[in-house]
Amino acid sequence: MKYLLIAIAAGLLFIPFLGSVPLQDPLALYNAATAPVTEPGNGSFAPFPLWGWLQSGSVYFLGNTPFALRLPNALIGIITLLTFYAIGKKHADDRLGTWWALIYAGCWLPFLFFRSALPDPLFNYLFFLSIYFIYRIAYTVKPLRLVILSGICMGLAVLVKGPAAIILALLLLLGYWITSKGKTCVKPAQLVLWLLFALIPAAVWLSYTGIVYGWLVVQQYAHFVAGLLANPWPQSNLVYYMVLLPGCFPAVLLLLCYFYAKRRSIYNTGEPLDLKEFKVWMWLFFWVLLLLCPSSLYMVPLSFLAAWQVYRISAGRQRLRAWHVVLLLLTGLGLGLGLAAIVLAGVYKTTLLPYVQLPAARAFLQSPTSWSWWETLYGLGYILLVSCSVVFLFRRKYQEGLLCLFIGSLIFIAVAALHFVPKLIF
Repeated sequence: MKYLLIAIAAGLLFIPFLGSVPLQDPLALYNAATAPVTEPGNGSFAPFPLWGWLQSGSVYFLGNTPFALRLPNALIGIITLLTFYAIGKKHADDRLGTWWALIYAGCWLPFLFFRSALPDPLFNYLFFLSIYFIYRIAYTVKPLRLVILSGICMGLAVLVKGPAAIILALLLLLGYWITSKGKTCVKPAQLVLWLLFALIPAAVWLSYTGIVYGWLVVQQYAHFVAGLLANPWPQSNLVYYMVLLPGCFPAVLLLLCYFYAKRRSIYNTGEPLDLKEFKVWMWLFFWVLLLLCPSSLYMVPLSFLAAWQVYRISAGRQRLRAWHVVLLLLTGLGLGLGLAAIVLAGVYKTTLLPYVQLPAARAFLQSPTSWSWWETLYGLGYILLVSCSVVFLFRRKYQEGLLCLFIGSLIFIAVAALHFVPKLIF
């Protein structure tokens, strides 16, 4: 019954009004342009086609509209939350699963990604499943099945965003091997089999492409991939830190709770061994992504680690320090004031325009969108929401305060996104 409730709630969050905003993100526009022409037999070639295929299917049934191009992500969002709930319930109970699903949906960036036309949600889900199946190899009597499933998920992830996914997975395995002092759940033969199945989806697709369109296309693809592997993560890390960390508020601040803990190691508790190991994998996942290749994928381990802290805090097994709550309040104030500042900049755009030189800011100020004073209430409302949750937390009513924070944030983000995103398209 709870699975059904989560699916209905996620559907109501991610699906309504998907087509109300035109596609303006450059990558989203690229996907919109290629989705209708990535069907077999029309002479086109996309380097990583899986996301385009999903959009093509949606376009085929619903037409080439923003709603159709975003619908796959909304459905992936529903599946992702159900998966997180199931895994959390498996390793602890349904409370952990509920918190994980709620926290992931209740942060700014995950919510916006599920309402976008970008390939990130699909890639993040497939990559996480692949890593999760690898982790489960040590706890199953049928490891071969998990090796195959993990390899196939990784192969599908490669068809979404390229072979850098395999490099990242191998880095995680290397990190686990180092952390566990040379012990690993994957035997050499299993690793070879995993790599084989990870390459099969791309090999099948390239073989088909070579037969239908000519092997020159495959050769060009090989050169393209070689260029990507030479610099698999070309983005500026600073930009990702500036966007991803605040974008995962309030979950990111809950990681600070780990800085205050009476235990010296995660292995000193009476928790099941599989749960301890899962936390090790999630920490490795988090640090490898954060330090080596920042991307939206880091929201997955971050959300679990935050959910684990919320799970312990709400059960009275851990308490928040005063500086945790103060920092939560200050960050919420900053986000609320920032939202109000956007409105004020829109209201006084003619006055501010001569003093602004940044191209993106000038484009915003020159847009014909009209703004009104009353829209600052969104930012002030968010400040009020965070303040209410902080009051509960200071009174040590942790469950009430955390529910107020995340459920309130979820509702607020949904409403604010529907109101502000169309106005920020310029």
